[in-house]
Amino acid sequence: MKDNKRGLLSVLDSANYEFLQQNMKVYEYQKGQVIFSPCDTCQHLSIILKGQVRLSKYTLQGKEQIISFLGPDEIFGEALIFNEAQYPVFVIAEMNSSIGMIDKNTILEITLRNKDFTRVFFEELSKKIILLNNKVELLSYSNIKQRITFYLLKIAKENGSNLIELPFSKQKIANLLSTSREVISRNFSELEDEGYIRMEGKKVRINIEEISSLLE
Repeated sequence: MKDNKRGLLSVLDSANYEFLQQNMKVYEYQKGQVIFSPCDTCQHLSIILKGQVRLSKYTLQGKEQIISFLGPDEIFGEALIFNEAQYPVFVIAEMNSSIGMIDKNTILEITLRNKDFTRVFFEELSKKIILLNNKVELLSYSNIKQRITFYLLKIAKENGSNLIELPFSKQKIANLLSTSREVISRNFSELEDEGYIRMEGKKVRINIEEISSLLE
């Protein structure tokens, strides 16, 4: 593992960071490889050190519903590890990835040693709960234009600005919103023609007051 403090690791002093390194197992996964499935019990907190994973569910018909993409420094398993619950989703390597895994006892030891680690851990837990709540609300909109609107407004709120940079490609956004790239591109064009957004290079300027009316 590289000696590079980031994300949850950034709040640790040198001694605790070294302790965590010594007690973290690092695994390599190839693109498309299933890291965990709903049959697996969560026994570790996982930190993405390199690459990207996606969290997905599948319908009885085999259709994939992508919950989220997670990238470097982000964690998963934080809501499951202390009661050793089963994963509610598939965790799949979106690209070649390195995942650090920390067992429960190590986490408990670090929380006793470092209150900032505990604070950030619970912040990440809260973010994951909000993410799932947002996903439920997102899918409550049957209209794709409304889903795009909800998605853009969420990013604008998180960034505190009406000028945002899309975090993913339109294909990945389509996957998140359960539609096709073509439908996403068409609706983005329509939103721009109707004055709700304006594309500025790779960024999107959102007319927040006007576009919010689409969710009413």
